[in-house]
Parts: sequence; C-alpha cells; structure tokens
Amino acid sequence: MKRFLGTLLGKAVFLAEKLLHKNASSFPGKAVLTVFPGYLKTVQYPKLTVMVTGSCGKGSTTRIIADALRENGTSVAHNLEGSNLLNGVASTVIKHISFSGKLKQESLVLEVDERYLKLITKYITPDYLVINNITRDQPPRQGDFDIVAGEILKGIPESTHLIVNGDDPVTKSFSLHKEHITYFGIDRFFASYDNELNDVRDRNYCPKCHARLTYSYRHYGSVGDFKCPNCGFARNIPDFCITSVNKDTNEITVNNKVKMTANELILFNLYNMAAAYAVLSLAGITEDKIASSLNAQHIQNKIYQEIVKKDRKYIALNCKAENNATYNLAVIHTALDKSPKTIVLGLREISRRYTFFDLSWLYDINFELLNDDTLQNVVCAGPYRFDFAARIMLAGIPKDKIIILDNLDHAGKVFEEQTKGNVYGILNFDYIEPFINSVNEIE
Repeated sequence: MKRFLGTLLGKAVFLAEKLLHKNASSFPGKAVLTVFPGYLKTVQYPKLTVMVTGSCGKGSTTRIIADALRENGTSVAHNLEGSNLLNGVASTVIKHISFSGKLKQESLVLEVDERYLKLITKYITPDYLVINNITRDQPPRQGDFDIVAGEILKGIPESTHLIVNGDDPVTKSFSLHKEHITYFGIDRFFASYDNELNDVRDRNYCPKCHARLTYSYRHYGSVGDFKCPNCGFARNIPDFCITSVNKDTNEITVNNKVKMTANELILFNLYNMAAAYAVLSLAGITEDKIASSLNAQHIQNKIYQEIVKKDRKYIALNCKAENNATYNLAVIHTALDKSPKTIVLGLREISRRYTFFDLSWLYDINFELLNDDTLQNVVCAGPYRFDFAARIMLAGIPKDKIIILDNLDHAGKVFEEQTKGNVYGILNFDYIEPFINSVNEIE
C-alpha cells in the first residue's frame, strides 16, 4: 500500500509541475521520500541496472550507453536531465514506474553523484558501476580526491561489477579493495606525451606501497601508462582498450580489431566511448552492433560546438569550473592545433552549490602549453577576467596579447576585428551560450 501511495503521490507531483510548466527533475522524488523514506527499496528494478559516477563525464557516458541500448532494442529509464542526487534518482524511478511497483523499461541507466552513491545504493543495487575518473574537483565541496574515492568505496555493493578507468592510478586503486573489476583505457596516441611535460598530477605515488610511480607516457595529469617499480601496481592491459586513433580519418580501433568513427577526437570523449563500449559488451551486445551504435554518437552541443565564420573556426569547449582535469583536457586539445589561434576564457558563476569563490584550481591548469608562436590573443571576460589574466601572465603569455572584456555580450565584433586565427572558447557552462551568440552575430 505504501508503494502504491508513494507512486500516486509522485505521479501527481509530476502532473502538477507539468501543468505549472516547471521542471520536475527532483521535486517529485523529494516529496515521495519525505513521506515514504523507504520507497525506493520497494521497487522492482529491471534486469539491467547501470550507474556511472566520477568527477566528470558521467552525463555524457550515460547518454551514450542509454542511446546505444535503445538502438539495440532495449528500452531504457535514464535520468537524462542530470539530476544525479537521491531525490533526482527517485524522480526518475517514479517517472518510469507502473502502479504495480515495477519499472516499465528493460534497463535503468543512472548518472550518480560521487558523494551520493552510498545513499542511492542503499536502495538500488547496480549490476554495473562505471567509475570514469576521480580528480581534484570542486575543492571546497569535495576536499581531496582520496576523500572522494573513499566515499565511492563506501557505496559499492558486494555484488556489483565495477568498470573503471585502468589508465588512472586513482581509479585503478579500487582493485586493492574489490573484485569483479573490468578495465577500459586508451593506448598511446598522438595526444599522449612523455614524462618531461610538467603538469598537475593527482597521484604521484603508488596507493599500495607509496613508492613513486613511473610512466612510459601520459594522456593528462596522472592518467597514462603507469607502473610502481617496487610492488608492481600498474596499468596493465585494459580489457577494453582503444588501441589506435587516426587523426586524419577519426577512426578508432578497440582491442586491435573493432573499428568505429569518433566524431570528435577529444580525449574525454574517447574515454566516455571506451567506458560505454565496456558496459555494452558486458551487457551482451555484439561487437558489430556496439560499433554501429557508437558510430552514430556525437558530443552534445552543450559540451562541444564548432562554427565556421569567414574561414575561421569558432570552437566552444564546455569545461567544468573547479575541475582542472576538464580544463587541462581542453587546453591540451587546443594546443594540438598548430595553426594561429585565439583563446577565450571566462565564467559568470564558479558554482551554484555553495557561496565559496575558490579560484585555486586555476593554478592547476597547464596554460603554459598554450604559450607558443601560434597563440595570437587571449580574451579574458566576465567577473573573474582579471583572475584569468593574472594566471595567463604567470604562464608567460605577454600582456599585450591579452584582451579584457567585461562580459561576452556582443563580443563577435571583438573576435572579428581584434583577434586572429581559430578561436577556442575554453569556458564554463554559463558562458557557452554568450560565446555562441556572439559568434553567430558575425556576418
């Protein structure tokens, strides 16, 4: 009876919010869990339940998995709106549940906040849990990445099969605590680099014996081909590995045999595809069908957009503020363009979760990679424009290359008349739309 009443309440809230033209992403779940705290425990979940957690890439990876499952004939309940806390997950369940207490779909795919995983898995046990990465993300909220890894560990049910990034010593360290682990990764390719590049590394020392890790190559930070010379803790060969990447054709190969096309050769997109490939393969989908599904995948516009105006490329890269990993990946991607270029930096809000205004993460970003002859200008815009400018000058970029703007409103004329080369907007989510609007003003 409680389950029926909870479902009735949740669906009534959904209907009310729809009639009021409000976004019903988390409030129905909050209402039901307030009245019936154990509601999620009473639900009959589908045969396939997948959760994805980590510092970044959760939403993109779950979208790829959900789309591919649908394309291969499996119906999916998915928290597409990105409400990845307990109330949001409850809302997703309520949206797709029947009054008999059973989810209508054949699979459940959930993006889950790394801090809330342990609260959600009290009620829902995933068959597969993907851990994309763990980085120094949102320092005032998260503290240290080891704290986050510990919080995730608390939320992993004994029966759950882990799928983790085997190139990252932080995520690989779950092998010290858990069995039933599958690894995904990427072999050395054109964007990899050797040890001498000095950038921020989250994990310098072995989590098992604390000796200093050695690398044959890196993709970014601590992620790459690592090995402990003392105890043997190492990357090893991932179960699902992108073994080659062709930058001329955009063709990637998995496990030296399965070929597909990545529409954008951005490192985080390749990792998301590798993680999704692992899930889909373990779920029983054949290699050819996975390849066909992933071939159709495009990075969402909110993450990557490219516009051509007057023979110049304008590229928007959406980077999560307070996360050096996403910014560094965008910087590496931009630095690989050896043609003349302009960089646009800015944000309006550091975070919407709390009132801290922490900018320490700016100094974990390797802007030094951009300081070469191809860099023509850097546009720093928004409330933190002078903070960005100070960090850019510390990277050795000359002051006369920096353009300061109060905001990006109607900045198209500035881009067109005062800058040269391709324009890369390395921006927080709240400055993507103003950047795109400014570009579209160029006639």
